[in-house]
Amino acid sequence: MSPDLAIRIQLGLGELDQIREQMSPLIARTDEPELPVMETAAACAMLHSFYTEIEKVLKTIALDLDGPLSASESWHRDLLNQMARATASRPAVITTELRSSLGELLAFRHLFRGASIALMRWDKLAPLVAKVPAVYQETVAQLQKFIHFLSAA
Repeated sequence: MSPDLAIRIQLGLGELDQIREQMSPLIARTDEPELPVMETAAACAMLHSFYTEIEKVLKTIALDLDGPLSASESWHRDLLNQMARATASRPAVITTELRSSLGELLAFRHLFRGASIALMRWDKLAPLVAKVPAVYQETVAQLQKFIHFLSAA
């Protein structure tokens, strides 16, 4: 285990907090039936960034403690599954419930990367944006618990 793993996780959480904060105006509008296309596009990009930052932290943990990532095309989903399982050297990093929520964001990210942003609709996007505060809080809580594990090890 790298001695700076906890610090790298904290730095990632700081980045995640900035993204969540930048999303606040969009989160506040999730009850609106429609948003202009530029704001919908911004929501898409912010959701992508939000998930990507979480994935970067999980990837950092996996590479440091578990070794190389899966080489399969489904390595993103494999990473979530891996982080929800304990190993001989660490407890589960995230719960299965958080894995499920992150799986929804991962599915959106794949859609976002492969589809035209012009096809993105606010009525489909708003429920995901509305979940950001809860996913953020749960991610931070679980990663802080994992940092505590690292400091005790």
